[in-house]
Amino acid sequence: MTEPNATGPGPTRPGSTDLRSARPGRPAGSGTAAPSGAETSAGGDAGTGVHLWPGDHGTLPAPARLALARLVRGPYLAAESDPDTWRSLLTNEDVVRERLADQYLDLVIDAEAQVAFVRDVPAPDAPQVVRELTLTFLDTALLLHLRALLLDSADGRVAISRDEAADHLGRYRRRGGGSPMDFTRQLDATWARLIESGMLEPLSGDRCVVSPVLRTVFGADQVAALSAEYARLAKESA
Repeated sequence: MTEPNATGPGPTRPGSTDLRSARPGRPAGSGTAAPSGAETSAGGDAGTGVHLWPGDHGTLPAPARLALARLVRGPYLAAESDPDTWRSLLTNEDVVRERLADQYLDLVIDAEAQVAFVRDVPAPDAPQVVRELTLTFLDTALLLHLRALLLDSADGRVAISRDEAADHLGRYRRRGGGSPMDFTRQLDATWARLIESGMLEPLSGDRCVVSPVLRTVFGADQVAALSAEYARLAKESA
């Protein structure tokens, strides 16, 4: 994720630090069942002959293909929302990693949070495959706050309302120089963008669950540098 400022002159970015996330889109596990009627051989193990449709040249069993497809689609795969595909990923992890590597993608699995996602391989000549989500200043400030809440949570689950998000982001309102109405519009856009990207998952009313992927998707060094800069800006805006 890149981090342009949508509320006025942006913070001085510490070195080349930026936040990069899984691709925008709904979280994996929101519906599609594994194809039925698949003809498999050798018990359907990964790497054996599998025919899901006429002319199919694939070799993976249907559950492994589904895990691969959902990782590529993004933004992440979670055990809580799709336990069957999560188990298939763990069962077929080696071959899924191989297929992703063929596409210049690296698989990241957080066993504690039980989430997985893909990122570009760290090779200098590799093409950029993962689509980046551009963040505004408020987007980044809210993501940093949500990640901190997740890490402080005893059970790894956090819910937040739009009003609670507004209370936290209010410290940055003056630095943008706009009117309260401008700030409200920016906050509405931030809230909608994080829901669309899967970083927030709607509950009832205006409350959302924070995606556990935020524990893993940002590097600790990146977060520390940005957190220090945003804390400084918050003091300046007070």
